[in-house]
Amino acid sequence: MLDSVVTPLVLSFVVALDAFSVCLGIGLQPLRLRKIATIGLWIGIFHMFMPLLGLLIGALLAEWITSLTELISGMLLFGLGAQMIFQTFAETFRSNPPKKFNLTAIIVLAFSVSIDSFPIGISLGMSGFLTTVTILLFGGVSTLMSWTSLLIGKKVQRNLDRSLAWIGGAILCLLGLIIIF
Repeated sequence: MLDSVVTPLVLSFVVALDAFSVCLGIGLQPLRLRKIATIGLWIGIFHMFMPLLGLLIGALLAEWITSLTELISGMLLFGLGAQMIFQTFAETFRSNPPKKFNLTAIIVLAFSVSIDSFPIGISLGMSGFLTTVTILLFGGVSTLMSWTSLLIGKKVQRNLDRSLAWIGGAILCLLGLIIIF
C-alpha cells in the first residue's frame, strides 16, 4: 500500500511545481484572497481531471500525446505571459488598473499548468496505481502549492507596492519557451 501512495505523492509534487512557479508570477499582481482561492481550486480540479482522463485513455497514443501536450502547454503559458507583459506596460501608459483575472483566464491557466499531468496519468494507469488516491493527491497537492505561491507573490507585491506583473509575465513566457523547446 505504501508503495502505491509514495510514487503518486512524489509525482503530484513534481507536476505541481509548474503550477507553483506560474502562480508565483501571477501572485505579483494585486489579487484578492477570493481570487487566489478560485485560482488554486481550478488548478486543483484540472490537476485531478487531466490525470483521470489519462488513466482512462491508456497508452494507445502515449508518445504522440506527450509531445503534443508539451507544445500546447508551452504555447498557452507563453501567450498568457505575453498578455501579462503587454497589459502591464499598457497600464503604465493608460494609468488604468490591470484587468482582473476572469473565469476564462483562470480556466486557461489551470489547463495550461495541468496538461502535463495527462501523460503521467496514462503511465500511472498502466502501472496499476490506485486511481482515487492518485487523483486526490494530484489535486490536493497542486491546490495547496498554488495557494502557497499565490500568497507568497501577493506578499512580495504588497511589500514592493508597485506592479510587477511584467515579471510574472516574463516567467510565464520563459516557462512556455522551455516547455516548447
